[in-house]
Amino acid sequence: MLKKILMIGAIGVGVALMRGDVVKAHLAGTVYSPTYRHIASYDCTGTFGQVPNLEQHPALFECAAVVHAFEVVCQNPKGKIVTPGIPSGPRTVTQLGQTLLTDEDQSLEDKEKGRVSKTLKLPDSVLEVGNAICAARNRNWTAADELVQVADVWLRTYECPDPALDPTCAARVQASESYLRCTVPPQYSLPDNPPPGTPLDPIPTAYDCTLLAESHCDKGEPCPIAPVAFP
Repeated sequence: MLKKILMIGAIGVGVALMRGDVVKAHLAGTVYSPTYRHIASYDCTGTFGQVPNLEQHPALFECAAVVHAFEVVCQNPKGKIVTPGIPSGPRTVTQLGQTLLTDEDQSLEDKEKGRVSKTLKLPDSVLEVGNAICAARNRNWTAADELVQVADVWLRTYECPDPALDPTCAARVQASESYLRCTVPPQYSLPDNPPPGTPLDPIPTAYDCTLLAESHCDKGEPCPIAPVAFP
């Protein structure tokens, strides 16, 4: 059964970074088992260690990705499928998601171990590009389904220096960054083998992700991490 698959991607944003030669950030942990997965839409998860009291030191988690390749299925105005999975060609799609990490995100066990885990849903933008691919073939066609094949993913954490005066963490201090390359499991493709489940009952499908680099900005290591060239 075809289902409408949302996407993951990333865009850089201009933020006021408060930093000196070495940032003294509170959220300085290592990321454990970072995940990028499909579950009706796309999301990514970071689990971070060495986390202090988030009630006193709230932090921000950001997931950014660049989609290098995806497939799209087109439909006509009556909803009939008119194409197989069309490769995206030499296109990239970018998107960004971010959320505050707070004391409410930690279980008692996580607090005792100094960890916090957060799953961040990423908004759609592949569907819009998929619509353009379909319309280029026939102006009446739209995208019925799309599936990301390869994405570079960055997981970043930031300290919020003054949560009382700056509750949105606009003036943030970067603490860490992890860079992954994620590919869809080889058994999934469009239109015949999309990830399992339905939009109303999705089954989480983790991508195969390789950690390419990790940097602790609060210890003077360089951030951002430069991407590895994609073939």
